[in-house]
Order: sequence, then C-alpha cells, then structure tokens
Amino acid sequence: MMNLLFNPNGRIDQPTYWRAVLILFVASTAVTVLSTYVTGIIGLLSFVVMWCWIAVHAKRFHDNGKTGWLQLFVILFAWLVLYVLQLFLAPLVGGDIEAASSAMSDALSGRSPDFQAFFSAAREAAKASMVPEIISTLIATGIIGLVMSLFKTDPNDNVHGPGPAGSGFDFTPSAN
Repeated sequence: MMNLLFNPNGRIDQPTYWRAVLILFVASTAVTVLSTYVTGIIGLLSFVVMWCWIAVHAKRFHDNGKTGWLQLFVILFAWLVLYVLQLFLAPLVGGDIEAASSAMSDALSGRSPDFQAFFSAAREAAKASMVPEIISTLIATGIIGLVMSLFKTDPNDNVHGPGPAGSGFDFTPSAN
C-alpha cells in the first residue's frame, strides 16, 4: 500500500488505479473535514495527499509507456476544474464565504489586529467552503479518472517495469 501511494516509480493497472483513487478521495475528504472542524494544521496533510495523487497518476502514465511528467498537465487541469467548479458550487451549496472573508479582513485591519476574531472568521470561511470543496473534488476526480481510463495498459514490458502480472509475456499476436 505504501509503495502504491507514495512511490511514483513503476506501473499500475486500471483496477489498482481506481482502488487508489477511492482511497485518496476518502483521504482528501477526511483532511478537508478534519481541518475544518478540528484544527487548520491538519490541512498540511493535504500536501501528503497531493503527493500520493501525483505518484498514482505517474504510475498510470507509466503503465501506458508514457512519462510521468505528463502528470503536470493533470495537475493544471485539476486545478482549473476545481477552480471553476468551486466558483459555481460555492453560491449554490456553500455558506456565506464572502461575509467570512470580509470578517477576516476587518479583524486584521486597524492599529491592533484582533487575531481571535480573525481565526474565528477563518473557521467560518472554512465551514462555508467545505461542502463545495468536497463536491468539486469528487467531480474533478471523476473527470480525471475517466481521462486516465483512456490510457490502456501496455501488455509488454517497458522502461517503467514489467507488463501485467510481471510476466514479461508479449501479448501481441504472432504471424503464425
């Protein structure tokens, strides 16, 4: 499991990819909820989860004989999709994010900033944006997962590792 989620080297087939995606979506959601209701410090775990997403997608590219650096396009696409979705979802299912943001600004303005009010407003902003964030992550994960499903497994060994089941068996039909 640790190798699957943390090591970007090697290959994974589609069923393994989808298991990893499910695990990482649950982890992303847990980090979002815990950082909202427990402490914002837990939000730092999102960097660990982000690395795991990168490792899993790199292996999926490797399984198709492609470079893991294509992951950069997946990251940019994911951020774009998440941004656009949150723009639309926040007013529909989120709380009053603008009021919380305004309260944060007000708490820091003036001669003596009110840090207690700032952190209270920050918690309200996090609560207001939590549901849109989870929904947009689910939708973006599905879209990216469907795109990644277009990459079929290379049945042969490649520079990233052995073919399916590590057999090294060439599945291409012979001319006999």
